[in-house]
Amino acid sequence: MGNLCGLPSSAKSSSGDNGEGYIDMTPKKISRRSSGDKLEGFAKVSNRSMEPKGVSESMVHFFEVINQENCDAQGNVRAGCLLRWMDICACLSAEKHGMLSSVTLSMDDLTFDMPAKLGDVLEISARVNNAFNTSMEVGVLVQSMAEKSSSNTHCKAYFTFVSLDHHGKKCKVPKIIPETESERDNYIMAKERRAMRFKKKDMIKEILDGEQNNSDSLGRRGSAGMSESSMTPTPWDGKKKRLSVMLRDAVFTGTADDSSIESLERTMSESALTMTKVVLPSDANHMGNTFGGNIMSWMDDAAVVCATKHCHFGSLMGTFSVVTIAVDAFSFLGPSKVGDRITFLAQVNRAFGTTMEVGVRVEAQALGGQSRHINTGYLTVIAKAKSNGGPTAIPKIKAGNEIQKQQHMRALARRKLRMERKKLSGSGGKSDGLAWTWTDEMSKEISIANIFGLLKVNNSFELSWESIPISLSPNPFQIRMEITKDTWGLGLMTIRISGVVTCPLDSMFKAVMGIDMRKKWDLAVAEYENKENIDEHNDIIWASYKELGSSKKDKKDKDFCLLRTWSSDDHRYIIASRSVVHQKVPPRDTHTRGEVFPSGFILTPWVMDDGLGRYEEVEQTSFDYVIQLDKIGQEMVGANNKGQESPYIKVIVGSLAKLCGILTMETSNTKKDHEVGGSV
Repeated sequence: MGNLCGLPSSAKSSSGDNGEGYIDMTPKKISRRSSGDKLEGFAKVSNRSMEPKGVSESMVHFFEVINQENCDAQGNVRAGCLLRWMDICACLSAEKHGMLSSVTLSMDDLTFDMPAKLGDVLEISARVNNAFNTSMEVGVLVQSMAEKSSSNTHCKAYFTFVSLDHHGKKCKVPKIIPETESERDNYIMAKERRAMRFKKKDMIKEILDGEQNNSDSLGRRGSAGMSESSMTPTPWDGKKKRLSVMLRDAVFTGTADDSSIESLERTMSESALTMTKVVLPSDANHMGNTFGGNIMSWMDDAAVVCATKHCHFGSLMGTFSVVTIAVDAFSFLGPSKVGDRITFLAQVNRAFGTTMEVGVRVEAQALGGQSRHINTGYLTVIAKAKSNGGPTAIPKIKAGNEIQKQQHMRALARRKLRMERKKLSGSGGKSDGLAWTWTDEMSKEISIANIFGLLKVNNSFELSWESIPISLSPNPFQIRMEITKDTWGLGLMTIRISGVVTCPLDSMFKAVMGIDMRKKWDLAVAEYENKENIDEHNDIIWASYKELGSSKKDKKDKDFCLLRTWSSDDHRYIIASRSVVHQKVPPRDTHTRGEVFPSGFILTPWVMDDGLGRYEEVEQTSFDYVIQLDKIGQEMVGANNKGQESPYIKVIVGSLAKLCGILTMETSNTKKDHEVGGSV
């Protein structure tokens, strides 16, 4: 709930406007003030259990009734209020787990999916997903209280907190024990998100470098995969698909006169503003650190005022309002205390048709002390016409000096990253064009989304699964099949085939991952090749599948270009494959290119117990094999016949049965070898 992110420190005084007409958003090196303020090492806290805890033990529910003071002029709750409430709830959860005071380290990118309105009752829920030595990831979900469904989810985000003792030193926190499938999924993904946070700065730089390489040829694609001209959206014309799901309930019949606005242009210096707050005791926790939620709320206020200043001049005065629709991320670089003067330096970095990115730099200063850089955030703000509530065009922004031009380009890179993340999350997706374009700078994001996409569909309670009979006799491996017909409302069919095989977990993992082994048990595979090893957990696969069940000789075999990603925890292996567009695997005239959402295996070990506390030597492994199909894939498996009469379904089930048979035989032979060796 505070804003500590490492070492309390002071930096060189930075007034924001350095005399050249721009605000420097670059983090400055933070120096330590005294040895007493260092947070090095781990504090020893007595009378505190370090026994691992279940995720459910950290669960916190927080309720807020939205009243007039929380809303803007249109009756929608202000983003700053939501940020403050979410931070409080996340802090309560972190402190419940760690049994110590906790302070905010960072918050991941956040999108406000649906506006909460005056009179709504919000339920804000938080739980610790994973613990990393002294830090914790806390997931926060904001929903309307009336009904638990995706239609009334307003936003969600992941906070990182650290625990401190009464001396302000970092403390280790208990480990997390995931108990349910959902908790185990988030436990794995929390580790992946943590790695991605460390890499985000490099990702922005890689995208920026790619965009700069394209600047000499605006229509040409470079290493970032998209040129500046292709990134620039066209102004809203009142007929196109809505720019944000936040506006999905509104119907727009017109907008402000775009032609008059397009000719307007302001400099970044003209949009800049400085706002100052003083930290009162009510703004801080019992240790005197400013609540992180308050800092974030004030940053939102500064962004909205800055955006309003940019839009409201000349003929545009009073014609529309601005609303925050997304937050790139907040990273707290140092603490602020009661009595500190907090300065917020904001400017519009770039305008994108109807939206703009506002950068906010936060500095803290004690009376007589030096100014310290404690936070930088980037918020996306949309302009909405007061006449009809629809998105409307805004004035352009002009970069002056070289530093401003760099900020202008970085805003473009951050926007591209947000767009790619939205695509990877599946929000607003279509059932056609499922493949993601592979780029090195997005590799970590795509890998995480691949694993998460498989876990999400396999364990979701929102999907309605229907059991389908299979013609497999005998069925010693308990193989069964289920389908869901419209996954996530995208018109996709998903098949899930489950079973149990007598073999060690590692043996099944090797059999599923092995390229040559795949050709032995997968009866539908014509060719299966590893085209590129990306790293130890990712590779690019080209797979060709035979055309079955058709008398037409001109039918082509289906092929797929797949990113294969695997991950593991203490209990499972997850092997996810999904379609990507990769330069080393172009489409072939001899094949029809198919596409799949994240599909693959989830392997879980079972050890047999004789009921007397003695474990048998034979291990069993249960598996879920999930396939998310596009329209071509649905035709292949016979979606119209529910899949049970399809030749492909018979082949898939037969392939899994063959895999189980091979593994069972190998396990039996291994056991016999051990028995013979023991007798000798």
